[in-house]
Formats: sequence, C-alpha cells, structure tokens
Amino acid sequence: MEIITVKDYWPEYGTIVVRDTWGEETVAEPELPLLGEHDLDAQPSGTIAKAGAGWLQASSRDGRHCVHLEAHDAPPPLDDGWDDVVETPYQARTGAVYLTSVMSSDLYVDIPLELGAPGLYRVRVACRHTPPEIPGFEASEGDLWRMQFWPTALEPPRWLARSRPAVRSASTGWRTCLGLPGQEVLSAVRLAAATGEATEDRIAAAYQPWSSGSGDWNSPIDDLSRFAAQLGVLAPATRRDLLPLLVAAGVLITETAGGVTRYRLAPDPPRAEEVLELPADEVAMIRQQDARQRHTSFAADLAALAVWSPVGAVTATPEELADRLLATAEDIRDTIRYGVECALLRIPANATFNAQPRSPQQPDVGRVATPEKRLEGSVFTSQRWKG
Repeated sequence: MEIITVKDYWPEYGTIVVRDTWGEETVAEPELPLLGEHDLDAQPSGTIAKAGAGWLQASSRDGRHCVHLEAHDAPPPLDDGWDDVVETPYQARTGAVYLTSVMSSDLYVDIPLELGAPGLYRVRVACRHTPPEIPGFEASEGDLWRMQFWPTALEPPRWLARSRPAVRSASTGWRTCLGLPGQEVLSAVRLAAATGEATEDRIAAAYQPWSSGSGDWNSPIDDLSRFAAQLGVLAPATRRDLLPLLVAAGVLITETAGGVTRYRLAPDPPRAEEVLELPADEVAMIRQQDARQRHTSFAADLAALAVWSPVGAVTATPEELADRLLATAEDIRDTIRYGVECALLRIPANATFNAQPRSPQQPDVGRVATPEKRLEGSVFTSQRWKG
C-alpha cells in the first residue's frame, strides 16, 4: 500500500482535483463514451465526487483540507466515521495519479501516487467534515479527505454515505432579493451559531466578505428600502441593519434572555415571493434558481451513473436506484426531469435515462465561487508499506 498525504491543500472553485500523471505509457480509451473531463455539461463534482478517464473531482468548501491518496491491491475495509462516501470507477491511462487543481497546478506533480498498470480502477472517496474557520474563533484543521484506489472490474458508482440529502434544500429567493450582503449576513449567523451563541457581536466577528468589494461589517449596502417598507422595518444601511429585516422576513429567529438577543436561522423559512410583492418575471427567475440549486449537483451524479453503466444507459427504475444513490425515488424522478430540461439527460425508449454529450457550441464552465488559492507552503508526506 502507498499513501500520499497533503496536509494543507487549498482547492480552487470549491473543487478538489486528481488527474493522471503525464507519461508515454497509456492504455486504450475505454469502450464507454463520455468519460472525458469536459464531455458533459454537468456540475463538476456532483454531490460528493465523480471521476472519468484520467480525472477525479470532489466537491469541497473553500478553505484548507487534508487529502490522503492511497493505492491498494484489493478493496480496503469500509470503516465508519466518514460523513460523505462514494465509490466510482476511474480509468487510469498512465498508472499514476497526482493531486492538482482546476487550473492544473503542478505543485504536487513530483509526488505521484503509483497505482500500477494502466487500466480500470475503483476509487472510494470519503470526507470527514470539521467546523469551518472563523476569524476570532478557534481555527479548523480543515476537512479530511481520503481517496483509496484499487484495480477492479467495471461497476457503476455507488454512494455509501451522505451528510445531507442528495437533493439540496430549496432556494427561497431571498438571495435574489437581498443580494450578496444578505447571504454574507446569513453565513455569519450560521458560523457564529455553529461555534456558540450567535449574538450580534459574535455574528459581526464571524462575518467574512465574499467579494473584494464587500467591505467590512459596517460598510454601506445597496438600497433595499422597497423590501423594508413591505416588511415594516427601517431601510438597512449596513449589514448590521439587515438583521431586523431578516427577522421580519422570517428568515432569522431571535431569542432574548438576560437582556441578550441571540439569532438563529429559521428551520423552514418562507419563500420570498410568498412574503413580498414581486414582479412576475422576478418570481419566475426565483423559481428557476430554486430548481437549479436543488437539482444541479444530483443531476451530475445521475449523469455519472449513466456514463459508467453498461451501454452508457441506466435501465433500473428510480425505486431500484434509491439504495445505490442514497436518495428517494421521488427525488430521483424529479432530478431526471430536471436533467432532461437542462439537456444533460435523455430518456431513450429502452432505458430510464442516459447522459447527453456537451454541445460543441457551449464553452467549458465550472462552478462559480471565490477561489482561495493558497497552495504555497503546503505540507506533504509520502509513506509506503509493502504487504
């Protein structure tokens, strides 16, 4: 067994990337089509991770992570204690892989993981989450990732553990109405609540700007007076002033004890179009964004399942797929419908669904996020065991 450990990996665009090393010794491409990194117009990593011919992408939060790459001769034991786990085929064309980035960083190219002969492998991607880093609070060591490779015959991907449902929570539309400042405030409330009591001071300390133009906690924000008037509160001038508006909207809940007010996210907040009077086109846009947020990642899982299935198509019913995908039949059915609407999936006459190739006219796109590229000074170790 060989293990490569990178203790301070900073992903780009919320994506951890593993690719084949460059080499002259390659294996013939697999008979299954659509295994290239950009063959599908799908979200890069799916809900946890997905792979193809010479590449693997895992969905991560921005921030540092500890990543273990392991090579095994046979399937390693499946242990507990992991929040997210998926197994997927991986077509190794050179017999070695290395940790890289969306933009093809070569920082770790000199420490490849030797898998063996080129060919088909299976990789088990597992993640153990840790609390995020918050300014003024105890720093997190980052999420722990383990990617275990071993040679195998072809078997389609299987999801073994999920820390949250395959179909994401609904987008309530407040992001569209309140813009980036509203999202930054809600994120600060979430982070402060995760580490203790979300008082106003702790929320301010937990605040992290999502953009270089965001400014600090008390910087002015865009005019939201039309929404404030409908909610019966003063028009907010800063992010701090957004707290009463979010409470009036039902997005935040307050609890006061001993003269101290604490905030928390509402477990089931109302949709913006149910609280506010909005133009019809804005309501339509909010509902489109809701469908995209709920189904995009899981649709990528379904596409990955299709391309690794015999003849590139899934014949099992949603009820039969529920155990493999760790999702309800209803969510699978709804996401197939969404994938068809987005031209990612197709329903042929003799199968439940298959994946459609990316249109040649479409540019390659990735997840939109603020990258935190801090690769300098990363620490790695390489250890080898024989047995």
